[in-house]
Parts: sequence; structure tokens; C-alpha cells
Amino acid sequence: MATATGKTHCVTCGKEIVVYECKGCSQSFCLKHLNDRHQLFIQQLSDIEDKRNIFRQTLTEQTKNPQKYSLIQQINQWENDSINKIKQTAEETRQLILKHTGKYLNRIEIRLTKLTEELKQIRDVDFNEVHLNQLKQKLKQLEEELNNPSNISIQQENSLLLINKISVLINSGTYIL
Repeated sequence: MATATGKTHCVTCGKEIVVYECKGCSQSFCLKHLNDRHQLFIQQLSDIEDKRNIFRQTLTEQTKNPQKYSLIQQINQWENDSINKIKQTAEETRQLILKHTGKYLNRIEIRLTKLTEELKQIRDVDFNEVHLNQLKQKLKQLEEELNNPSNISIQQENSLLLINKISVLINSGTYIL
């Protein structure tokens, strides 16, 4: 690590004393500061070994449990974010439909009340097959409007705007899922 070069100045304390040249940095140090420097290197080597041991433990854990691998975790996060976006959009859409169906259902209720009155009135008069067909048609029309409202519909777009596409890039090519 170092060789004695005779009397000159130590770069750390500045004293003129017997110094040793460090082969690593080519600077001159007295024996005390050379030893201090050597202890610092020993500590740095210990720190590197500690970090290596932690890394070995992390590698072992990821080998045993690949779900903890950071790339898998990124995919899991993308999945959760996408599901949350879908749930949020679905809830907003439900609320919008509920807001608009209230008025729509009230109109159907009024027409059903009129139909009910017609049914009561027709019992009191002479009725025939034509009357029955008209009542059936009105009831069928109300059922259709209830099940398939003409002023409200749901449209699904073939677009990836809601969910970001995820891809895996590997040196040999791109795999798009």
C-alpha cells in the first residue's frame, strides 16, 4: 500500500516527518495518518461487504418469492390503477344514469297510471278484442320503454384512453399484451 519516501510533508497534518507514499493516490502521509487512512479503507470494505450481504438476501428473497420482484410489482400496480379507473368510471356512469332515469321513470309512471285508469273504465263498458289489443300494446310499449329507454343508452368505445397499455421490453424484442 505505501512505501517510505524519506522526510517530507504529510498531506493531512502538514508536518515535516517521515512519510509514506500511498500507491493508490500517490500522496504522502505520516505513519499516523497512513494508519487512519488504512482504517477508513477497512471500514469502507466492511460497508461494501454489508451492502453485498443485503443484496444477496434480496436476491435470495426474490428468487424464492418472484411476486416481490420490482417488475412484477410494477405490473401489479398498473393492474390496480387500471381497475380503480374502471371502478371510478363505472360509478360515475351509474350516478349519471340514476340522475337521468328519475325523470324518465316519472314519465313512465304517469303513463302507467293513465293505463290503469283505462283498464278500470273499460271494465264498466262493453269492450272487445280491439280494446284488449290496444291495452296490450300500450302495456308492451311501456315495458319496452322501461327496459330500453330511447333517450338513454350505453356505448362502449374500442379505445385505450381509459386504460394505459402495458408492454414488456426485452432486448430481443417487444411483447405487447
